[in-house]
Parts: sequence; C-alpha cells; structure tokens
Amino acid sequence: MAISDNSLRTNNPSRKRRGSSRYYLYFLLLLVALGGLGTGVYFLLSNLPLLNLAKIQVSGNDCVADSLIRKMVQPYLGQNLLTLPAGEISNYVKKYARVKDVKIRRRLPNTLRVAITERKGFLYIKSLEGDLFPIDENAVILEKYSNVYGENLPVVGVLISDARLKPGKRIKSASLARVLAMHKKIVHDAPDFLPNISEYYTIDNTVYIIDARNGMRLIPGSENIAKQFSRYQFVQDNGNVSRHAVLDLRFADQVVVKKGN
Repeated sequence: MAISDNSLRTNNPSRKRRGSSRYYLYFLLLLVALGGLGTGVYFLLSNLPLLNLAKIQVSGNDCVADSLIRKMVQPYLGQNLLTLPAGEISNYVKKYARVKDVKIRRRLPNTLRVAITERKGFLYIKSLEGDLFPIDENAVILEKYSNVYGENLPVVGVLISDARLKPGKRIKSASLARVLAMHKKIVHDAPDFLPNISEYYTIDNTVYIIDARNGMRLIPGSENIAKQFSRYQFVQDNGNVSRHAVLDLRFADQVVVKKGN
C-alpha cells in the first residue's frame, strides 16, 4: 500500500529549534568577566608605587621657563600616573597668558611629559611710563619674564599706565586695532619688510610706520603692500628725500613726499 507524501509530512514530528538566547547570556557573562578583570588590573596598577610620578619633562616653551612649568606640576609628584588629572593640570598651566595650549602625556613608569604651545609676541605696546609689554595678534598682553627683550617686534604707543597692563588682559583700543590690522597685512603680504619697522603710531585714524633704518615716516595703503614698499625702496635709493619727510604710499604707482615736522 502506497503512502502519500502528505501523510509522511503529517506523521513526522517537526524538530524543535534550540533557542539562541543562551549565546547572548554567554556573551553578557564574558563582558562582565572582562570588565571585572580590567577593573582589577586598573586597581592594581593605580596603586603600584612603581608608577608614581617622579619626573617632569617640559618641551615646546621658549619664553616660559622650564622651572615655572615644573613648579605648577610639582604638587602632583608622587601621585600615580594613571590617576593624574590631565585636564586639571593642563588648565592649571594655561593660567600663564603665554601658554596657548598644553598636551599632557604619560610615559611609563614614572614620567609626565608637558608639551607647551606658546603665544608669540606680535607687537610691543609702550605704556604711559615708557615700558614695553608684548601682546599677541589679538591684543592680549603676554608675560615678560626678563628685562631683556628677546622678541624683535615693532612698538606702538598706548595711553595706558603700567598698573592697568596685566598679563592675560585684552586691550580695547580703536587705534591699536588699526595698527594690528595693518601689521597683519604686512606679515602676510610683505614679510621681508618687517625687520625695517621700528614703530607704529596713528594720527587722525591714519597708521604711520617709522623705518628703523633711517627714521623716515611712511603711510602705508591697504592694497598691494609689497609693491608699495618696493616703490618706497626705489625712491629711497634713487631720490634725494629728506629724512624729515613723510612718504605717503597710498597712491597707485607713485610715492607722494610730504613735508614733515
């Protein structure tokens, strides 16, 4: 007697699928075990005297002395490297206006590397008392750590006393802003002329430059600055121009010589 296929399908019991939920359980248990192991290892290492901070290495600094940076980090000596608050140390060192950025790196077994990025001086401002203070390109006053001026920068006078010129403070002055804008253009367009600039000053919203080589006063324009200085140099080399004259460079293809005081 023949048995139909449909009958066979009906009489054969279907296999039960074995659930996959147990694999998720195994995976969860594995994660818990690894987490516990990692916590245990971290606890062990964070209490290991061998990893206590003993050496501080400072790099990237020109103006801020190594000793000043080490003094800031010194309270953390003896603390385990793994538990050192890198962000806190970085913010602590950034209290110096000269310090723009700080990167903290741990070097096992017991060394902390402090990499400094400094703010560079852009100009010197001269106070009412005649003292010079370096500022950056954003008019923020920077620390001066020595009576010797290590940065060769142009000078611009401001009507502000020494007592008001504090490191980290930004100077708000319309005339200084005009000088900074002009100096930035020269840095970008005519950097070769920078060593020739000894001083800036403003009269009636106009920026003047004093040439360090001969004391001549120049009025730079806002366009084609490199060509302006090239024409000025030609006039200087070939013309008989009084050192008391003012040379106006704002006109196209010419240098206008004005009588000075």
